[in-house]
Order: sequence, then structure tokens, then C-alpha cells
Amino acid sequence: MALTPFFRKVFGKKSEEKAKNSDNSSEREGQNGSTESGEALGAVPQPDCPIYEYIKSHTQDGRLSDDFRIPWLQGNWAPGAQDGVFLYHMAPLQPDPAREQKILKALDLMAAEENGNHIDEIFSIFEEIDKNTAIVRLLDEIIRVIFANKANLNPGNLLNFGDWLICKGVSLLSVKVGLSVLAAFRVPFVEEVMTELGVYDEFTYYAARTLSQKHWENGNDELFQLAKNVRGWGRIHAVEYLRPETQEIRNWLLFEGADNDILAQYSADVCLQKAEAEKRLDSALSEQEFEAIGKLIQAALESGPRPGITNSEQILSKFLEKGAEFSIDPELRQMILNVE
Repeated sequence: MALTPFFRKVFGKKSEEKAKNSDNSSEREGQNGSTESGEALGAVPQPDCPIYEYIKSHTQDGRLSDDFRIPWLQGNWAPGAQDGVFLYHMAPLQPDPAREQKILKALDLMAAEENGNHIDEIFSIFEEIDKNTAIVRLLDEIIRVIFANKANLNPGNLLNFGDWLICKGVSLLSVKVGLSVLAAFRVPFVEEVMTELGVYDEFTYYAARTLSQKHWENGNDELFQLAKNVRGWGRIHAVEYLRPETQEIRNWLLFEGADNDILAQYSADVCLQKAEAEKRLDSALSEQEFEAIGKLIQAALESGPRPGITNSEQILSKFLEKGAEFSIDPELRQMILNVE
């Protein structure tokens, strides 16, 4: 495959000049990019701008519209849905030395990249890996390989290459590879990239995993804002990794955390635990709190992808006891009794 056509497919027409000029440095221009999962690089039509620019131009007050889509990314999956299936409905990946060697080879090429000589090979490796396992399932593995081999990888070049993928990428895979690389670094603009791209459900998982790390001074606060500003798969991921450090966060998790456009059951038990439902039931609580706990219990007990409640015996018995003070919907009461 010729290099110029390859760049056109992966990064768009404007990237031909990037390839020819061999400018492998970041040149961020204040931009960061993003992509959607499960899409082969070669199938991406030619857009007018990188994904980052498109998202940035459509973001208002930290939110995207409910019907936001990136027009050149075709497919039947809702944003983030395919990654959600891989993350919640597939068994965890088992260690694979051969796969880690492929990842290391790609990272070595990234760290040594000059003049666009290795672009074809790098993306060929990640296309194969994505096809076999899905790139979203490899975030931890990519980070682990980077840390295990940091003495032999040029961190500056690797960081620049990942940043360049994000800034210029027009395909999901290209940007997700960039996000996976940047997630291994603790430099300020990584936090900025994650907050900007996390507003789109396709990328909230990467932002949530990164911002939830305690070394980011404001990471959890930024993740909280993302959780409130996304409503699809992004909210599910954000709630999963949000730390309930303040009463404001705990209250939001109780009343709104599981309120997403996919299925409340994905987050119901997580919200019960992080909102400290059992502790609330041990003390005086408002009728609104009691109703919110009941709503989460009902969602968690319904059949579906994530049924059940952690410490269910304690929470359910205390909830029934509180029923002496507040009314319980008969259907919910019967659901709880059927569990016991």
C-alpha cells in the first residue's frame, strides 16, 4: 500500500501533506482527536476534518446534542455500543505473550517513527489486533507494555505519535490507539485531551479510566462533569469509575447515576454501593432518597446483563424495614421477597 493513499484513508486528505513533510511531531494546535470502535481504517470515507475538530465544533457547555453523530463513520452501532458489548458481555482477555509482542513491536515503531516510514506497519498491527480482540479491551495491556519497556522506548516520540493520532485521526481506530498510548503518560495535556473527547460516548471509557487515576489533581471532578454531560454508554463507563468522594457526587449517583439512555441495570448496583444506600437506610432519610433507592433496587433485580446487588441481604432487609415509614410499590416488594 502506498503511503499517501494510506494517510488519506486514516487521516483524511489534509494529512497527505503531513506524510510528505514527514512532520511526525505533535503540532497539537490546541486540538485532540477521537474515533469510534470496531471500524477498519481502510473503510473510513474521506472527511473534511479530524474527529477532534468535529467534536469540538459541536460541543456546547460541555455537551453534545442527543442526536450527535460523526457523519463519515458508518455502521449500525450506537456510539460506544460495540465497546460496551465487548467490555460487559465478553470474558476478560487472557494473557497472550504473542499479542503483547505485537503491541511492543508497534510501540517500538511509533517511538522510532521518522518520515512516515513505519505508518503502514504500525496500523497493520493494530488493525489485526483490533479485529481479533477489539482495541478497547487492550487498554490495560498497552499501558502495561509501555511501562514494562519504558527504558527502551523513546517516551517523547511515543507521546508525540499518540498525540498526533488524536489530533489528526478521522477513524475510530486511529484515535483510540492514540488515546491508549496517551493514557500511560502523566503530562497535563493528557488530562485536557480526555476531558475534551470524553463528551462523546465512544471515548468516555478512555477518559473515565484515565481521569479516575488518583495522580490527576482534578481528575475525579472532571470525570464527574463528564458523567453528568453524557447519557449513553459514556455515562455507564463514567459511573463505573467515578469515585464518590463528596456528598454531591453520592447524591447524584443515587438520583441520576443510573439514569442513562441504554439500560439502568448496568449501573444500578454500582450506584447503590457508591451512594451508600445501606448507610442511608440505617439513618433518617427523606422520602425522595427512599424512592431513589427503591428504583435502583428494582433495576438491579430485573433480569438482564448485570443482575444482582452486592450485599443484597443487608440492603434488601433494611429497605423492607424502612417500608414501615414509607410505602413500597407492591411489585417491588414482591421482587424483593422472591429474592429472599
